[in-house]
Amino acid sequence: MRLLNDFLLGFSRLETFATLFVGVTDLAAWTLTYCSAGHPPAILVRSATSQVETLDVQSGVVGAFHEMRYRNGTVRLEPGDMLLLYTDGTTEARALDGSFFGEDGLRDAVMSEFPRGFEGVLDRLLARLDAFTERHLDDDVAMVSLRFDGVRREDA
Repeated sequence: MRLLNDFLLGFSRLETFATLFVGVTDLAAWTLTYCSAGHPPAILVRSATSQVETLDVQSGVVGAFHEMRYRNGTVRLEPGDMLLLYTDGTTEARALDGSFFGEDGLRDAVMSEFPRGFEGVLDRLLARLDAFTERHLDDDVAMVSLRFDGVRREDA
């Protein structure tokens, strides 16, 4: 992140910055080490309990300030856990009455959709967002979902 920050600061005279989430999965140790640079907190759904955790170790954006400090977070994974990354357009989406979908709305949607299975979860979350906003989004919305079950512990 520091190298990318320095690159962006030296690349442009315009105010250029970005938010991003970078994660490295160690399948042998079943851990995810991540750096969230100004990006909304990722959501981790535990497959065994369906509990939702927020990956809340946060850092500032890249490309905005010299000497920005970036922090890593680490979380232990279990087979079947699901990670959801999303842009701020998701939580900042508004209903016609002006209310925000918000982080609580997203958590509630994830908790109700996760038990229905991983396949199609993004389509179902987007459908909930469309219903909430009556298909009137003012900002871009992007979501990525990963499930950690491709390698069994004994094979890692």
